[in-house]
Amino acid sequence: MNTLQVVRRFVFSQWGGTETVVWNTSKQLNKMGHQAEILATEALQNKANEVEADIPIKRFTYFYPYLNMNAQKKLALDRKGGDPYSHQLYSYLLHKKDVDIIHCHSMNRMAAMVRRAARKRNIPYLVSFHGGYFDVPKQELEQMVLPYKNTFNYGKFFDILCRKKRYLEDADAIICVGYNEYELSKQKYPQKLVYYLPNGVDYQKFSKKAESSFKEKYKIPANRKTILCLSRIDYQKNQEILLKLLTKINKTEANAHLVLIGPVTSSRYYQKLQKIIEVNKLENTITIIKGLHFEDPDLISAYQQADMFILPSIHEPFGIVVLEAWASGIPVIASQVGGLARLVQHRQNGLFFDGSLEDLYKKYKELVENNKLRDKLVKNALQEVRTKYSWQAITKQLIGYYQEIIAKYRSKKL
Repeated sequence: MNTLQVVRRFVFSQWGGTETVVWNTSKQLNKMGHQAEILATEALQNKANEVEADIPIKRFTYFYPYLNMNAQKKLALDRKGGDPYSHQLYSYLLHKKDVDIIHCHSMNRMAAMVRRAARKRNIPYLVSFHGGYFDVPKQELEQMVLPYKNTFNYGKFFDILCRKKRYLEDADAIICVGYNEYELSKQKYPQKLVYYLPNGVDYQKFSKKAESSFKEKYKIPANRKTILCLSRIDYQKNQEILLKLLTKINKTEANAHLVLIGPVTSSRYYQKLQKIIEVNKLENTITIIKGLHFEDPDLISAYQQADMFILPSIHEPFGIVVLEAWASGIPVIASQVGGLARLVQHRQNGLFFDGSLEDLYKKYKELVENNKLRDKLVKNALQEVRTKYSWQAITKQLIGYYQEIIAKYRSKKL
């Protein structure tokens, strides 16, 4: 089976959940005798084509169809929320030989190009929701549309040509990584193939003892209780509450340290965090790393040397970093939102907090002071991640979905 995996951007230094899914399922598809090719725009990347782990990665020129779109606005859209067109990518989709199915991991214009090419070629296509279709909070939506302010959309002709509004209606299937979106998609498209497929994790990679020492390299005192949050630096991820937590902890103890790792997808939010750090004099108790290559050994060491992992997101379709923390053997505190509400089982494999600083501080103290609870959460989480969330198991399900989609599409043509 030959598959094309289409994603808005694919940059090894600007990693996120979507890229993790595309990369790991593509590797497993190849191992299982199928062919996967990754197609993306050149957003945040100058290298057009490369081959990694025997997987061809092709990137294409693109544009945002808006007048008065300056470089700063374009960069903001490249980082998050961009809705581009790419004539090169569309042409490749149209003419690439021997394709059985196209899997689009983006929405809107990217998916509209996939739709148009697939229909012209008479092959099936599907769309994956990696979060953000049904449940993006109003505050985050307002931030995402800021780059479009004072611009003029001249792309309406292309939208009509590609029938942008029909990319979901005409899709042969939808895959959801979040269970909430799965249920809502089933309700909205009752006649369509809709699948729930959670994310996975390379358990062996994160459970194997790291060769490097993260604390030593980044000059974090060895005796400090380290709180880790690995996610995009963005309003959605709510790192602000972690700075407030650190400020509260510092008032009563002097051995806590916060580590934030992730690419900056909102410069405004990053500047806001910097201001909070300055006002509360947190500079000596916080380390911010604006992105690590997903294969960087420091990443695994950061997990393994942390005392706990906290993901305080305002909304979260799944939370793949929780799986990585579990595989690394550290306890997790998370918001009870989106996919996290289903992934984490309170007091079994992690702790929920109710969104308030007071409750987050309470859960932090509980993990620090209750070793029996810590051990229980870590043990249960390790068992869960081993049995349910391997990339091999996830990709086997994906192959089964592909086969069902292709069979159903071909039967309609007869």
